[in-house]
Order: sequence, then structure tokens, then C-alpha cells
Amino acid sequence: MLRTELEKIFKENKLDAVISEAPQTRLWYAGIQTSDGFLVIENDKAHLFVDGRYIEYATKNAKNVEIHLLKGDSFKTFLTKKAYKKIGVEKDYLNLETFEYFKSILPKAEYVSIVAKKFRIIKDEEEFSKVEEACLISLQAFEELKKVLVEGMTELEASNKLGYLMRLFGAEKECFETIIAFGSNAAEPHHHPTNRKLVDGDIVKVDFGAQYKGWASDITRTFFFGKPKEKELVDILEIVTEAQRLGREAVKPGIDTNEIDKICRDYIESKGYGKFFTHSTGHGVGIDVHELPGVGRGKGDATLEAGMIITVEPGIYIEGLGGARVEDTVLVTKDGAKVLSRPEDYK
Repeated sequence: MLRTELEKIFKENKLDAVISEAPQTRLWYAGIQTSDGFLVIENDKAHLFVDGRYIEYATKNAKNVEIHLLKGDSFKTFLTKKAYKKIGVEKDYLNLETFEYFKSILPKAEYVSIVAKKFRIIKDEEEFSKVEEACLISLQAFEELKKVLVEGMTELEASNKLGYLMRLFGAEKECFETIIAFGSNAAEPHHHPTNRKLVDGDIVKVDFGAQYKGWASDITRTFFFGKPKEKELVDILEIVTEAQRLGREAVKPGIDTNEIDKICRDYIESKGYGKFFTHSTGHGVGIDVHELPGVGRGKGDATLEAGMIITVEPGIYIEGLGGARVEDTVLVTKDGAKVLSRPEDYK
């Protein structure tokens, strides 16, 4: 856990504390997964409040925090004694009910809206190793899925099978609903699996990711089941594959994220399919599947730094025909990049 960005936020906003109810922030800062609790981060120390269900677990496993039992008015009493004047609250996670609760305890405090995902935009080695393991689990499950795909299997059956395989190989769960699309359904970027059956010649798009120790992966692979029937789909997959290769190979420290997007988008446009690339080129990955930085037009410009993890995922989608997307999870290193979802490239 790196405090660099957190310390910048404290300094820029002159905060006394950050108060969080987000499970993501508890995991990032304290290294534990709980469904409930409060984290209070001060400049030089932090306090974690959990109820009786988690007190033993937190006492044994939490890092970087002082543990408190959340019982009765213990949290209210703590905040009242502290009497913070300026408090950071997480606009990307905080719900209105919880915010009103904070204000009822410290009504005179000034509350500053901050973005929690900025805390972890740069990952340390322990963190990106968990993302890498999530990628490896995902890929192992995907390779097994391809072995058991048969004509007549539905998208839902394939999706459920992949989820089972990820858990079998060490995932806690899927970190998002698996997208499996056969044939013309692949024209939907975020297709929900249906009872559509697999037939010979179908293009198959699979967007999947395992969660490992609370950390996510995000990968998309597109391939043909049997002999392709549509020449244009073969061409589209080749174009997307090349655009994605160009994009991921451009990842390095110092490059702007909008340049990664431009590289992928320009190549697809040069082949006449620009209007069919309808989403951004990528996003950060970490505890949440979608984190900072954004990689695409209108997603904000950011300069890549070592320790950031992003996806590169261009696609082409044509209604009534089908579509293709290729996506990798990429770690920015000191000298370039490591594609966490292509272990064959660095073995």
C-alpha cells in the first residue's frame, strides 16, 4: 500500500482525517475484506472500526491500523472526542445515508469531496502481484473452457462453466458478470449471456475476470468456434487484434493515456471501421474492475507512471453480423510494460 497519492490529498486539502465506509478502501489500507466497518485515516495513523463478526479476523490480519470494536456508540464517541475540523469523504463510494450519519456526529466540520480511487492509482509490488495472479487464474479457466465448448451449449451454460472454473483454479469469485456472446450477439459490447446456442462457425467473444484476494483482472478474448462463415468477421478480428497489439506495445511511463486510445482508434479508422469502435480503449484495474486512469476520449488525460495497471481493449461491433474485442491487463513498469494477461510473452 502506497500512501503517496493519499498524502497529496491530505496536503492539498489540509485535511484532519479521511472517513471511509468503503470496503475497497478498507481492503487497500488495512488489507482485510469485511462487509461493514469504518476506517478513519489521519495524517500519521489510522483507526479501523469493525463489529463483533470481524473483530477477531481484523485483530489477526489487519495492517496499518489500530483496531476498535464497533459497538453501541463507540464510533460516535470516538469522532466526538476527535472533533475533526476538515474531513475528506469519498464521493466515488459514499452514499447519502452514511454521509448524513457523519454530519449528525460532527455537524460543524467541513466535508471535502475526494476521489478514493486516486489513492491506489499506483500499485506496489504486492498489489500488482495479486492482479497478476487473478489474470493467471482467469486464463487457466479460459483455456479449460475452450476444451469443453460444444455445439449446442448456450451462452449461459458457458458463462456458468467459466465462473466455476475460475473458482476451481483459485478465484474467490468472478469480479464481474462474465460476458459470453455467440455469433451476432457479439455485436453487443456488454452482452448479457442468453440461451442462444453455439453453432459451428460462430465467432465467440468472452470478457472475463477472476477476483483473487480482493483484486481484479479484466481480459477479453475473441475466437471462432469451427470454421468461420463470415469473411468480414475474420477481417474484423484481425484488425482488432492488430490495433490492440499496437496499443499495448505503446504502454510505457510518460505516455498519455489518450495517446494509447489514439493509436488503437487510428488503426481501426484506417481500415474503415472507426464508427464501429464505440467505447473507450481502457481503464485502470485494481480492487475495482474499473479504476483510474481512464484510457479514452472524454475519460480525462493522464500520464502513465510505473505501478499503474490499465486495460487496452479496442473493439469493432456491427449489428446483425457480430463483433470482436481483444483486451489485456497491462502493468506499467520502470522501463515499459508487462502484459499480465499474456504470461507467454515473458516466460
